[in-house]
Amino acid sequence: MPKFESSLGSKTFAAQPMKELDIPDESEHINTENMPENRTHRNQEFQERMQQQIRQESERDMAEIEREMKVAREAKRTGKDRLNEGARRRIEMLIGMTRTTRTSEIDGNVFVFQTLQAKEMRDAITAAAAFDGSVQSPFEIRRQLLARSLTQVAGVDIDQFIGSTILADKLIFIEELDEALLNRLYDEYLKLIQEARNKFAVKTEADVKEVVEDLKK
Repeated sequence: MPKFESSLGSKTFAAQPMKELDIPDESEHINTENMPENRTHRNQEFQERMQQQIRQESERDMAEIEREMKVAREAKRTGKDRLNEGARRRIEMLIGMTRTTRTSEIDGNVFVFQTLQAKEMRDAITAAAAFDGSVQSPFEIRRQLLARSLTQVAGVDIDQFIGSTILADKLIFIEELDEALLNRLYDEYLKLIQEARNKFAVKTEADVKEVVEDLKK
């Protein structure tokens, strides 16, 4: 039996049986993904994918360049240069500047009107045409035009004032206004139209020459 001795005395005790340990063979479970040859294989696959992606991007770029060159050659041949994005936006801004506005104060409330675009005017007249020849025709024309022209009511944007951007809701709002107020609003709209006509009208011979010179540019 095992015996333990020290300066303090000795002790004999029964020994515990030896345990048998089963150590598995780790060679069967080695992670081969981290082995040098496998890392090299993965790196090669990654490089091949990257090279393929670069080739595809280059092919798309070349196709786009060829398309742009074709468009440029066609524009040069026909004498019609295509507008770039900056030029197109400048033209859109100029078109927006042609919308004349009018601010009117009625009974302490500010109303703002704007001239209509050609499409808006056409839509308004087309909608009112359903009442053509009837007593409702002038009322409907007034309603359709004001619903599209009025941009502020009592100094507040009309979309916020009625809580909607839908034309049908604006038409309902116009219809619910007092008749006297509607007549005044329509008078202000007609004044706006006259101001816009005067703004773009050709009045004198000098104006005519200026327009002709502008057309030559």
